Amino acid sequence: MANSSSLQTSTHIATSGTRAPAILRTLQWIAGAGALVSGIALGLRGAPFIRYAVEGPSMEPSYHGGDRLIVSRLAYLFRGPSAGDVVVVRDPEMRSRHLVKRIDAVLDNRPGQRRYFLIGDNAAESRDSRHFGAVTQRHIVGRVWFRY
Repeated sequence: MANSSSLQTSTHIATSGTRAPAILRTLQWIAGAGALVSGIALGLRGAPFIRYAVEGPSMEPSYHGGDRLIVSRLAYLFRGPSAGDVVVVRDPEMRSRHLVKRIDAVLDNRPGQRRYFLIGDNAAESRDSRHFGAVTQRHIVGRVWFRY
């Protein structure tokens, strides 16, 4: 009988009809937003942020060999890449390799598929779209978000 009354008491408290304090509602909203972002990230088959290391001088003076980058895979979820964005791309000629480049121009072709002309900040030392041509968005891993 004691167990029965304690269950009734806890049930009564939970259904008393009072509104949750603002902090609780805020925490619930944050948890829901976190679940949404996590779901999107899982849909991308991996973490929303990826770490990369810069190799070579092609992006000097902006980025130097040995710099570490945090790259956002969610940056282009709601808008496409823009000229001036620094991105990590899959090398079109060697798919297992990644390159850090700046989007120099956004090109539209007849079917409406955008292509991105990439160039290194140190053009004299860069292998970029001048060598392998413009790339599609599927080559772009994400936008550089942070350097350390």
